Amino acid sequence: MVKKHKDRPDSGSANCKDSKVYTDTFEVTEENGGDIQMPMLKTVLIVEDNEINRGVLHNLLASAYQVLEADNGQAALEVLQSRHEEISLILLDINMPVMDGYTFLSHIKANSSFSSIPVIVTTQSDSEADEVSALSHGASDFVPKPYKARIILHRVASIIRLRETAAMINQFQYDRLTGLYSKEYFYQRVREIFQQYPERQFDLIASDIENFKLINDILGVAAGDRLLQGIAGQYRQMVGDKGICGRLNADQFVCLLENNKVYTADMFASTLEQVNALPNAQNVVMKWGIYYVEDRTLPVEQMCDRALLAARSIKGQYGKHFAAYDDKLRGELLRQQAIIDGMETALSEGQFMLYLQPKYRIRDNKLVGAEALIRWNHPIWGFQLPAEFIPLFEKNGFIAKLDQFVWDKACSTLREWDEKGYLPISISVNVSRADIYNINIIEILMDTVRRHGLRPSRLHLEITESAYTEQPAQIIETITKLRELGFIIEMDDFGSGYSSLNMLNQMPLDILKLDMKFIQGETGKSVGQGILQTIVELARRMRLSVVAEGVETKEQLDRVAETGCDYVQGYYFAKPMPIQDLEALLKERRAAELLVEDNDCIAAPHFGMRLRPLRQLLLIADVDQEYRKEVEKTFSRHFQVIHSTEADSTLTFVTQYKDQLAAVLISKSLPGLDGFTVFEMLKDELEVWNIPVLVTGAQDSEAEERALELGAFDYADKPHTAKSLLKRTLKAIRLSSFQEREHALQNEANRDHMTGFLNRRGLEAAIHTMGKEDTPFAFCLFDLDDLKKTNDTLGYTEGDRIIQEITRLIRAQSRKSDILARYGGDEFIVILKQIQSADVVVKRVEGICRALKKNTFEQDIQASASAGIVISENLENGMDEVFRQADMALYRAKTNHKGSSCLWRNEDESLQGFKENARE
Repeated sequence: MVKKHKDRPDSGSANCKDSKVYTDTFEVTEENGGDIQMPMLKTVLIVEDNEINRGVLHNLLASAYQVLEADNGQAALEVLQSRHEEISLILLDINMPVMDGYTFLSHIKANSSFSSIPVIVTTQSDSEADEVSALSHGASDFVPKPYKARIILHRVASIIRLRETAAMINQFQYDRLTGLYSKEYFYQRVREIFQQYPERQFDLIASDIENFKLINDILGVAAGDRLLQGIAGQYRQMVGDKGICGRLNADQFVCLLENNKVYTADMFASTLEQVNALPNAQNVVMKWGIYYVEDRTLPVEQMCDRALLAARSIKGQYGKHFAAYDDKLRGELLRQQAIIDGMETALSEGQFMLYLQPKYRIRDNKLVGAEALIRWNHPIWGFQLPAEFIPLFEKNGFIAKLDQFVWDKACSTLREWDEKGYLPISISVNVSRADIYNINIIEILMDTVRRHGLRPSRLHLEITESAYTEQPAQIIETITKLRELGFIIEMDDFGSGYSSLNMLNQMPLDILKLDMKFIQGETGKSVGQGILQTIVELARRMRLSVVAEGVETKEQLDRVAETGCDYVQGYYFAKPMPIQDLEALLKERRAAELLVEDNDCIAAPHFGMRLRPLRQLLLIADVDQEYRKEVEKTFSRHFQVIHSTEADSTLTFVTQYKDQLAAVLISKSLPGLDGFTVFEMLKDELEVWNIPVLVTGAQDSEAEERALELGAFDYADKPHTAKSLLKRTLKAIRLSSFQEREHALQNEANRDHMTGFLNRRGLEAAIHTMGKEDTPFAFCLFDLDDLKKTNDTLGYTEGDRIIQEITRLIRAQSRKSDILARYGGDEFIVILKQIQSADVVVKRVEGICRALKKNTFEQDIQASASAGIVISENLENGMDEVFRQADMALYRAKTNHKGSSCLWRNEDESLQGFKENARE
C-alpha cells in the first residue's frame, strides 16, 4: 500500500541555502510485514564552497531534480541530520573550508543512516591520484571541472538509478504475503548469526500444514492466504526477539531459536490451538520438525530440509505434533553425503572405471564402436551402479569433472589401441547439461582429442533428447560448433520424449539412438514395426544414421534389421565390459587393413578452431594514424586494440567481434559514413551486447549533445591525452557492468528459479505490457494434481521432477510471444496471445494434460494436471475477473475428473454444462 503525503516546505535549516524546496515522501507498507519507509525522492545535495560553482550546478540540475545546497562539509552534515531520507545523491567538492570533502566522506561512511547515499566528487584536478583517493574514501564517481552539462546529468541519473535498483533488490528480502524473511534471505541471516555467535547452540524448527491444498480448494486462495498470514503472525509471537523466522514455500515456515532440548507435545499442541483459533482456520493440522544444529559446516538449506524431513515423517499420525531429525533419517542422508565426500578421492585414486558396451554394424556384424559407461569400484562398498551416484553428481556439479575423466580415458584408450594396430573404432561419450552450461566445453574437448592425437570424429558426443527440450537455443549453438569442428553428434534416448519429431529439424545431428524401452515395447506389434520403419526412413531423408540400443533377443535384432537400421547394441551381443575385455574382442577380429578403407570408420576432416582472445578487445575507429598509435600504446596494458579507418570496416568489426568488445572509440568524422551514422546503424546491436561507445571529435556542443542523445557514454573533445581517454573508457566499462548487473538482478527478481518461467511479480509486469494487438487471448490456469502428496510421501526431488516435466510440456506448446508463469508451488499460468480459435487452445491444453499423464516417472508416480481456460478480449479491467473465471473452470474440471480441462463458457451455465465441456 502506498501513501503520499502532501507537499511540505523545506525544514528551514540555516545551512540549507534553498529555502523554497518542496518534497514528497512515499511510505511503503507491506501487509503483515510492518511498515517499511523508503525515500523515493530524487533530491540532490550540492556541497561546494564556491558560490558560482554551486549556482552552475544548481541551474544544471534544477529542471530534473530538487536541489539542496551547503557551502562546506560541516553544513552538509547538518542538512543530512534532518533530511537524509530525502537525498538521493551528493555532489561533493574536495577543497573546502571548515570541513573538507575527504573528512565529510569519512563522517558519512561511518554513519549507517548516511552511508548508502552515493557521492560524486567534483574537483578542479583531473589527476589519477585524486580520483583514486576519492574512490578509496567511498565516493561513487569522480567528475573533473569545468562541468559539462550533459555529462553531469548523465552520471547523476545513472548513479541514482543504480541506488534505486539496490533498494528494490533489498525489498526481496521479505516474503510479500507474510512479511517474514524470504527463503533465500532467511538462509543468509542464519549464516550471519552462526558467524556472530559461534559459542551458542541453535535449533531449526520447520512446520508443514497437512492438506493445505484442500484448504485452498474449499475456501479459496484468498482464505488460504489469510490463514498463512495468521500463521506468520503466530510465528512472530512465538519467536519474538529470541530468533528469526521465514517462509520456505507455500505452507512451510521455519524459525531459528537458541537451543532448547526440552520440547514437549503440549508446546506444539498449544500453538496449534492458537492457529485453529484464527478466523480462517478450520481443523488445521500442522506438523513440526526439529533439527538440532550440531554441524555448522552443513549448508543452511540442508539443515532446513532435515527439519522438514522430520516433520514429514509423522504426516498422518494422529496426535503426534513434532519429531526431531533422527538416526534413520540421518542414515539416508549420511549415505548420500558419504558418496559426495568420497567422490574426489575416488577420482584421484582411480576407483572410477570405464566400461565399454560394443556397438555393431548390422549389415556385416562388424564391431565399429562402443559406448563409454562409468562404474565405481569402491574399496568398501564394492561396485556401485551409476543410478546410485550419478543423480547426486548431477545435482552438485561433480558430473562435469567425471565426464571430463571419461572423455580423457576414452581418448587415451583409442590412442593406445591405434598404436597397437587394432580396429580404428569410435567411442561414444556422454555430454551432460552441466557440461554445456558450466564449463568451456569446446576448448576442453578440442584439447582432449589434440593431446591424444585423434580426429574429433573418433569421439561421438551423446546428448540426451530431454536436454534439447530445456534450453534448446544454448545447447543447439554449442553442439553446432562442436559438429563443425568434426565431432559426431548422437541424440540419445530418441523416442522417450514428447517432442522428438517436432525437434529433429532443429538439431545438429549425425546419429539417432532409438530408446531401448521404445524398441522393447513396440517391436512385438505390427503397428510398432511400422512406426520404427517410419523413423528409420525419416532418418534416411535427413541423412542420419540410426543405432538401436537395448536389443536383447534375436527376434528384436531381426525386426530392427528389417527396417534398415544401421547399428545395434545391447545384451544380445554383449554387456558393458572393462576396457581389457573389449580389447580382447579387437584382438580376435584384427582386420585393421580392411576396415581402414571403410568410410564409416574414417574420421571427418579436421576443422580449425579460432579461440577467443585472452584479453578483451577495444575498437578504435579513427582516420588519424598517429592518434591511433598513441591510443594503442596507452591502452595496450588493458586491452587488445583493433583499428578501423572507415565506416565499412567499423561495421564489420562490431558485428564480427561483438561478444569480445569491451568498448568502442569512434571518431565523428569517419570517411564514407560519419561516426554518428555508423553509431546509429549499430545502436541496437551495441545495446544488446552492452558495449559502451565514446565518440571523439573537435569541441562542438551540438555534436556532444547528439552523441549523448544517441546513447554514447561520453564525448571526448580533441585534442585530449590518451591517458585521460583511458580513464573515461575504464569508467564507461565499469558503469556498463553495473547496468548489466542491474538488468540481471531485475530479471532474476521476476523469474521463478526452478522453471525459468515468470514468477508473480514478473507475471504482473508482463500483463501490464499487453495491448489491444495481443487480443483475443487465452488465459490457461494449470494445477498439478496431488503434488503435495507426492512431496510428502516421496520427497521434493520427485515433486520437482514433475514440475520440471510440465514446464517442458508447456514450453513445447507455446510461442515466444506467449506469457508463461509459475503462479504458485503447483499452479502455472499460460497466456496465449492473438489466438485464432478456441478449439486450437483447448487441444493444446488437452495435449499437455494427456502427455503428463502418459509420462513415466520413477517409483510409479502417477502425475496429472487439470486446467481451466478462459478466452477474453477484455484488458481494460485487468485480469482479476479473468483469473476468477479460470479458477472456477479449473475447479469444475477437477470436480469432473482430475487430469482434465474445462473451457469457461458462461457463469450462469449449470455445473452439468461445464462437465459436458470438460475434456480428459
